[in-house]
Amino acid sequence: MWGYRENEGIAVMAAEQSIDELIAALERSVEDGLAHFRRLEAESKIEMGKRGPRETLCHLVWWHQVAAEGMESVAAGGAPYRIYASTNEMNARAVGRAAGQTVTQLADRVQQWQTRLVAAARALPDPQAAVFVHGNGSKDTALQRLEAIIQRWNACIEELQAV
Repeated sequence: MWGYRENEGIAVMAAEQSIDELIAALERSVEDGLAHFRRLEAESKIEMGKRGPRETLCHLVWWHQVAAEGMESVAAGGAPYRIYASTNEMNARAVGRAAGQTVTQLADRVQQWQTRLVAAARALPDPQAAVFVHGNGSKDTALQRLEAIIQRWNACIEELQAV
């Protein structure tokens, strides 16, 4: 869950799906994932300050945010969202930025970003436009970014089911 290889198998899958199919898959993944995070919190299986499901939710919230911001920027004629560090470094920073927030607060934030992400994806004139630039300089299109987020949520759901 903590390690992530950028752009792994995403380009082929995203090119074969429409924006609406990806949005529907994303909404299902997020809804299922949040249900598991909330269940774990209710069962007191998520502890503040320990590396585990809560920290993963911090990552997921942040990646939703940057995807939405990148798509919004490109839709408005601006530049893609760019990060200057590795994915793992950005994940660590996401945990720090969310220090002190509960799973419920993080879930609320991801739902807010989900709404913006869906609207931004639909507003893009070209879903094949680059909306995100990785620290290594590689770029993701809107379709690739949505597919990457779906893959991460689905992988997290699998891991949460085992907790």
